[in-house]
Amino acid sequence: MKKNFSSVVLALVVAASSLAASSAFAAGADISKAPKAVTLASKGNANFGDTFSNNNQANLFADKFTFNTSGLSNVDMIVTSTSTKATNGLNLTGLALFNSSTDLVVAGGVQLLTGIQDKWTLSINNLAAGSYYFKVSGNVVSTTGGAFAGNGHVLAVPEADTYAMLLAGFGVLGLLARRRNKAA
Repeated sequence: MKKNFSSVVLALVVAASSLAASSAFAAGADISKAPKAVTLASKGNANFGDTFSNNNQANLFADKFTFNTSGLSNVDMIVTSTSTKATNGLNLTGLALFNSSTDLVVAGGVQLLTGIQDKWTLSINNLAAGSYYFKVSGNVVSTTGGAFAGNGHVLAVPEADTYAMLLAGFGVLGLLARRRNKAA
């Protein structure tokens, strides 16, 4: 009886280790690309993305796109991937903004769609000046490869003195309108 019990335990250990090995294999390889700098156009617009070749099924990626801000900024990003059916192309699993100095998450994205079209957005107001990167993560669903594209903008937040000047201007206009009404 002891011999049978030992054989059963040994069989369970072998089965568990082979299951763990197959699970690790099923997770796929990391096919992330090197970080890319995003160049902000004159109005703070940015286009970015990546393409993954055929025969990368089940492989994972976490691509980074870097940028800098020189002052307080508002950031809005959208990332999409479209395929002919949900079992082709890419499965986008995340979008997040990180501080480059600390590698800490500043803001996480929100998934809007999944399936034939994957869509994530990220929005943050009053981001301090500094170096940042956003990370797009996911996996390749089929042997046909796939691609994702992103668009976003980083706009400077007006300084407090700009708002003060705007309010002063409205005050002057109000005084002029009042004087005009009294004169009439």
